[in-house]
Amino acid sequence: MVTTEQDHDAVVEIMVDYKRGLRNLQTASAALAHHTGILPEFGAALLRSMSRNNVTQIRGYSKEPERTLKGKIGKPNECKNK
Repeated sequence: MVTTEQDHDAVVEIMVDYKRGLRNLQTASAALAHHTGILPEFGAALLRSMSRNNVTQIRGYSKEPERTLKGKIGKPNECKNK
């Protein structure tokens, strides 16, 4: 169970990092288990089932450089919040 706002934010970051290739399945599922209390196997199943669509919109913000954000203005993958 996610208990704090920090845990909630950490779970979102873990999922986004996994989908962007910054974490592998083992480390991402272990991190999910740490922050939520679920078994790592359930975290791995959850991560495998997610699609790669709307990865930048999951967070509500983007860690991309300003130059790449400018190129996305008006496109479906534009980050709505900065």
